[in-house]
Amino acid sequence: MNGKKYIKEQTILYLFKIMITAIFSLVMYQVWVKYYNQNAPTPFYRWGNYLLLAVFVMIYISFVKVYGGFMVGTATVPDLIYSQAISVLFMQGVCYIIFSLISYRMLSPWPFLLIFAAFAAFAALWVVVIDAIYFKLHAPKRTVVVFQNVDAYVSLKGIRMMDKRFKVVRTVNADKTALEQLYPIIDKLDAVFLCGVPAVYRNEVVKYCIAHSKVAYIKPKISDTIIRGGRTIQLMDVPVYRCKRSSTGLMYKVLKRGMDILLSGIAIIISSPIMLLTALAIKLDDHGPVFYKQTRLTLNGREFRIIKFRSMRCDAEKDGVARLAAEDDDRITRVGKIIRACRIDELPQVFNIFLGHMSMVGPRPERPEIAAEYEKDMPEFALRLQVKAGLTGYAQVYGKYNTTPYDKVQMDLIYVANQSLLEDFRLMLMTFKILFLPSSTEGVDADQRTASRKKNKSSEDRK
Repeated sequence: MNGKKYIKEQTILYLFKIMITAIFSLVMYQVWVKYYNQNAPTPFYRWGNYLLLAVFVMIYISFVKVYGGFMVGTATVPDLIYSQAISVLFMQGVCYIIFSLISYRMLSPWPFLLIFAAFAAFAALWVVVIDAIYFKLHAPKRTVVVFQNVDAYVSLKGIRMMDKRFKVVRTVNADKTALEQLYPIIDKLDAVFLCGVPAVYRNEVVKYCIAHSKVAYIKPKISDTIIRGGRTIQLMDVPVYRCKRSSTGLMYKVLKRGMDILLSGIAIIISSPIMLLTALAIKLDDHGPVFYKQTRLTLNGREFRIIKFRSMRCDAEKDGVARLAAEDDDRITRVGKIIRACRIDELPQVFNIFLGHMSMVGPRPERPEIAAEYEKDMPEFALRLQVKAGLTGYAQVYGKYNTTPYDKVQMDLIYVANQSLLEDFRLMLMTFKILFLPSSTEGVDADQRTASRKKNKSSEDRK
């Protein structure tokens, strides 16, 4: 891409991002100055007001970064609108708390809700306009997809649906196409997608793309994710990656456990009315037990009994075979459909967190039977439990209920490599976003017991 053209395009996009940030922040500033500040017991003056304006800017940018409200060109228009709406909602919530603290009283929430509605409508309009401008400036990249096995190719279905960003004009099987045959194809196109390709073949293609100003997109293997999480060190004059089993500092462990106790304790208190109503609804529906206890795996493969609200019939697994919920699963009760859609069935797990079986953030705990089945074809699945299992995590935020085990491992290993309190808070905030997305709770196909797409699926890392 021409350097001047790229700078021009980026400048236009940044100006639009600055515009919406400025509008939201200045409106809140005017609301504060014209109304709430005048009625505050100790009014702010010039520099105090300017400081508050800076706070508004930081609040909005922080939430919009967490929820991806500026991911123009990558996210869809509905997803961007949803992300912006959540960002604005949290911005309004924080502003309400700030204004109430300064005023020494609880303010009426209605003005903030009206402002939120106006902000959300404007954000939706902004998203539609900026998305149209982005794709006016960026034509779809003419792309070739290079794959070796069918599973890897199928896993890129989401990319093939992004027709506004990528125009897949060729698909190439690496087993049947030598590098000398692939290079002329790359020369005529803009981008290359590599998935499930042998490392030697892939590395040569990436180097060729860099040398010839082409964009290479790579679907990583588990080994790539592990290496990426390694620490770069210098041994004399030799740069190396040091990869080892996860080990966090004592301070992080203490703070994380303290955070788990605090947040789960608060959650138990706040959600107790919801849990009581849910328990009553389950009992009245079919008179069966309210809770469902099941053996799951946590840190280093230790077993514990997870607690959930029962959402299926009591005889859901009367044949003794462990299986995940399928789409339109007739084992799910009437109440179960509602509490699963709202994730209320997961609420009792806060007791597991409080007792130390789980953490707020970490890989989802799997059943021993299902984990053993995954590990037959993919031993790397056990690497997820280098850390304590969690209520939410990277795979829950960015994946779905029916995401393949291979992809779940990769996402969980990304978290293992990037553990920090900041990352934990970010994932907890991101969890709020997926609570109301139906796609995140999609079940497996009716003929599947696990999320594997093939009974004898070979690991891509074997290739």
